[in-house]
Amino acid sequence: MKFDKKQIKLINNKPNGHLLIKGPKGSGKTTAFIHKIPSLLNNYCISKDDKILVAACNEEYSDYFYSVYRNIEGEKYHQNSFFDEDNSDKLEIRTIDSLVSYYLNKYVKNNNENLTLASFEEREAELKDAIRIVSKKYGKKRPAILNLDHIKFIQDEIKWIKSCDYLNLEEYQSANRVGRINNLNIEISKILRRNSKQRQAIFEVLEEYTNNLRKLNKIDVQDMELLALNEAKKAPIINYTHIFIDNSQQLTKVQLELFKSLYNEKSYSSITFIMDTFETAIPNAWLVKGRHFSSLGYDMKGKCISLNESYKEIEVEEIEEFVDSSDKLIQKNETNKNLLRKDEANKNFSSSSSLTLGSIEYIDLKRNVSHRFIKDSGSVDEIYVDYNNFEEKVDDIVNIPVFNEIAAGNPILINEYIEDSYSLPKDWVRSSKDVFMLKVKGDSMINKNIYDGDYVVISKQNMPRIKDIVAVDIEGEATLKTYKVIDGKIALIPENDKYQPIIIDDQQFNVLGVAIGLIKNS
Repeated sequence: MKFDKKQIKLINNKPNGHLLIKGPKGSGKTTAFIHKIPSLLNNYCISKDDKILVAACNEEYSDYFYSVYRNIEGEKYHQNSFFDEDNSDKLEIRTIDSLVSYYLNKYVKNNNENLTLASFEEREAELKDAIRIVSKKYGKKRPAILNLDHIKFIQDEIKWIKSCDYLNLEEYQSANRVGRINNLNIEISKILRRNSKQRQAIFEVLEEYTNNLRKLNKIDVQDMELLALNEAKKAPIINYTHIFIDNSQQLTKVQLELFKSLYNEKSYSSITFIMDTFETAIPNAWLVKGRHFSSLGYDMKGKCISLNESYKEIEVEEIEEFVDSSDKLIQKNETNKNLLRKDEANKNFSSSSSLTLGSIEYIDLKRNVSHRFIKDSGSVDEIYVDYNNFEEKVDDIVNIPVFNEIAAGNPILINEYIEDSYSLPKDWVRSSKDVFMLKVKGDSMINKNIYDGDYVVISKQNMPRIKDIVAVDIEGEATLKTYKVIDGKIALIPENDKYQPIIIDDQQFNVLGVAIGLIKNS
């Protein structure tokens, strides 16, 4: 397999604490990391107790990891370093379920308990009984959520609470639970406000339901993981110097904390998270909806590698066709096959974006002027601007950090780590200080010529003017809207008639900044 520059850097880099590797399916994230294992075994498993854990989400992934690893043995460039000493016994490839089962069995043995997994019918029966008991306690003043018609929502909420390890009422009452809609179209963001009676009632149902199961020597899946986590925290049987966690975007907080409890932190150790972008996370996944790696104790700024789509071998005929359809500057730089591959490995954005090739439009929202420029595909920091049909290189440029998406529609999460950087002429943005870029997702700002896939340049400031286009964080989720004041209240106005304004009432919000520029995705 041939690797691009980012993958080669990932394979050759020394382990340095925690790391996030992200990209779409097929970008070679997992394969690249598995190719790093021989180096870790030979050079960074120094002590007898040093071990490597590769965590798979299921048996199918586990088998795939084994298959890739076995194939490495036939690759010539590993043989000299890896097979001088056989450290293969220091590598474990295990599923998450097998780790949970291992520590759950340890708990059962240490506490002399006979616990079995409750069936669906048993869980449902005990939950109904718990709802009735708590409802009777409240009498006529019972919260509206305490209704058997809402059992599916209550059941899902209990799973979420346990998966987040919110085992006391105060934690759950203060947790961010905004924007969830249940199958009855009830706006749970209103029903489940922080510090509400509704949350208190659900938590009481959780306690009653859990106690009901334990009386039968039964537990549910979430209890299994909680017991396993607590047992691992007390005395892990094996600590791992290097941990690789695949599909981390699908894991719950309890599952992620389990791996953290097994981590043997040393000067040369590492814990690596693999995250598939564009993949829908499971309902109880932790790293969504305002939950960041910092909530687990990891600062991913400067610790993130973004991989693009699969590296593709490009034939000469394809290059010639590409040249014919591009502008003069691209023709000049792309006639060489190696230069084209260099661009594929070094471009700023993912391969789904066309920002690094061809003529690009930048709109100055403050001055209401438009510029067109070209980024040299052989050097991502070189910019050419068309002056009277003459392409002139811009020497004074600034690098602007690029973060994750912002919603032009319903609010979504902005991730805390920097995705990449992007170069623009300095006089277009006037200053690089406190300026960043976000990718737009959605269509709520189309009347302002801001479409899905565009990149908006934001200047950090928390005091916008009326009619400014602003990026706003509302209780951990972010959106892009026009700033106005209606009846003394802040209103975030969409520029698309199918969306309703967002009136800032008692929500916790923060103005991230004002839009000053726009890079069109065309």
